[in-house]
Amino acid sequence: MYRDSKLRTITKTISWRIWATLTTTLLVYLFTGELKTAIEVGLLEMVAKLLLYYFHERLWDHLSFGKREFPGFVLWINGIPRSGKTTVAGLVYKKLKNRKLKLQLLDSHDVRPLFPETGFGHEEVNTHIKRVGHLAAMLEKNGISCIASFVSPFRESREFIRSQANNFIEVHLDNDPETISRFDPSGFYDKARKGDFQHVPGLHFPFEDSVAPELNIDMRSKTPEQAATEIFQYVKNRFEL
Repeated sequence: MYRDSKLRTITKTISWRIWATLTTTLLVYLFTGELKTAIEVGLLEMVAKLLLYYFHERLWDHLSFGKREFPGFVLWINGIPRSGKTTVAGLVYKKLKNRKLKLQLLDSHDVRPLFPETGFGHEEVNTHIKRVGHLAAMLEKNGISCIASFVSPFRESREFIRSQANNFIEVHLDNDPETISRFDPSGFYDKARKGDFQHVPGLHFPFEDSVAPELNIDMRSKTPEQAATEIFQYVKNRFEL
């Protein structure tokens, strides 16, 4: 969230006092007919109230009364490859960014190259997802909410992230290889069936369902924009944005 800097507070104080001082000067002149007196009174009032207003503003900055601290969260968007995670996460990020939140977008396409030695076997994927989830939870605890989009097929690693985060929101984008193949110009699943790709969740081994995800969105009947809107509304209502 944002707070006025000292320079901004001073600028606001001065601009407001200029208008107020001109009004005071004009009123004194209208009542007394003395221009010199009106100017002197106006200047004295300006200096006194500038100081009073500035210290009044800084005092309220240090008072907790009426302030509501916005809690951080980890929004974990998962699903099989090509289910729309990256696109949906990007759309949600834009919608939440408009609410002036501190956000970090974490995506597998950006994070996995940082760990090139990580493979795609069960234990390697579990370890990688836990590593990223721990990072997201650390950011959350420092006031930065995370939107993460990862193929995280194993329930164990997702539950680990839930245990680390204070506010964990799991979103599963439900889809299947057959539906995706009809709209995927890259032909990812066709190539995977031919052996070009190995260890593909949902094809070579099951994608483990979550016990109770906060949201389960059927991407066979919704567009990425519709999915993003549903996620945004959930976050908005949960945290009263």
